[in-house]
Amino acid sequence: MTQNPDKVGIDDIAVAVPRLFLSTTGEFAEARGIEPAKLSQGIGVEKMAVLDAHEDAATMAASSTLDLMRNNDLKPEEVGRIYIGTESGVDEAKAIGTYVIGMLEEVYGPGTFTECSTVEFKSACIGATFALESVACWMKAGDDGGWGDGNAEVKGDGTGRRRRRVGIVVATDVARYEIGSPGEYTQGAGSVALLVDRDPRILALDPVMGVYTRDENDFFRPVGMKCAVVNGRYSNQCYLAAMEGAFGSYRKRALSRGIVRLGDGECVTDHLDRIIFHIPYPRMAEYAAASLLRREWRSLPRWREVEEEIGAEPGEPGGEEGATVEAKVEADYQRRFSKSAKFLEAYERKVKPSTLISSVVGNIYTGSIYLGLASLIAQDLLFPGKRIGLGSYGSGCSAAFFSGTVEDGVGSVARGSVLKKLDERVEIGLADYEDLHRGDRLESVIPPAGEFALLRIDTDGYRRYGFVG
Repeated sequence: MTQNPDKVGIDDIAVAVPRLFLSTTGEFAEARGIEPAKLSQGIGVEKMAVLDAHEDAATMAASSTLDLMRNNDLKPEEVGRIYIGTESGVDEAKAIGTYVIGMLEEVYGPGTFTECSTVEFKSACIGATFALESVACWMKAGDDGGWGDGNAEVKGDGTGRRRRRVGIVVATDVARYEIGSPGEYTQGAGSVALLVDRDPRILALDPVMGVYTRDENDFFRPVGMKCAVVNGRYSNQCYLAAMEGAFGSYRKRALSRGIVRLGDGECVTDHLDRIIFHIPYPRMAEYAAASLLRREWRSLPRWREVEEEIGAEPGEPGGEEGATVEAKVEADYQRRFSKSAKFLEAYERKVKPSTLISSVVGNIYTGSIYLGLASLIAQDLLFPGKRIGLGSYGSGCSAAFFSGTVEDGVGSVARGSVLKKLDERVEIGLADYEDLHRGDRLESVIPPAGEFALLRIDTDGYRRYGFVG
């Protein structure tokens, strides 16, 4: 394979999830008075990952980073950046990455990461995407250790190996809602670490990103609150509007740069072999796909096939008085479109495979889109030379749409480790889940072994972590 150091992107990925989970379709569904099918099929969530007493966003971040480093035989001096996206920070001032580096130094030795910088990106569920953009730009610019000294190579372990410094982006989050609230069944927890390098094995990022931002109150968590405030239906609307805006921005830039070249009767999504959306719950990825593809297709010849099946689109709202009625008509048409044969064929092929892991982990906020990438890798569904699109959303609200080309080295990336971890988890009952959620249980369900753990919290609030052998 011919190396191209000008390409920058995702070289490897590692996922860390709690060892505990709660089934949504058993005791939980019965206690909440919810039809199990509504959860497993209606929103697509079968299991929720649950943090044990010794786990938090920092321990998960350290675990996924350690796995990534071990899988790639990385040494601390080879890591120039550990940038973390999270809305589950464990301190209002101290960056979660400093805790992560402290934990990693328990494995690699004191002071081994002193020349690695870290910063915390907070923008709801889109934080890790902007962290990825920042690290990729740093790598592309050749900035290694300040204002640009050529991304100098560093010596390895005395064997003559030399390697450029790399960056690591970590998405780590705990989705937490009040017990009994409508959002409770979409909870989850996990961390995804991305190795950002030149000439990447998995995905070479395209040099364009479409963005969309506006001020909204669809989802937020005031300082001091453990659980988010969610305006559920409105948040879905904000997600779809922002995703459409970000995709429109991406479309314009990708076409103007020649990254995508359209033939007769084509649209931009025809050139995306897979599309990964932010996945607060799997069904939301379907809604996003339907919204985007409907707008893409309506001016193309294929739209005639859609209308032959489900009828013509409703007209524009006819004024304030009829707006509510016509909004219902529009919603009904959108539902019909999402069940049309042409849409379902595209969704099943391009989007649905990315929801595999989220369906048994739940929402992990800023990492959910990268669980989608891990899902495709685990199923061996990334093919060299194909372009994939990624749509990231953060409540409040901001969206980004970007793309990358699958590289020849994707076949060398380990595929079975994530699914194996998921199969080895332990199911807990409703009582244990509720005790852990409220913080009433101080002892771990599974005592930590061979992992990072929160050991104690000092009287002044400082958190003490360690590696438990």
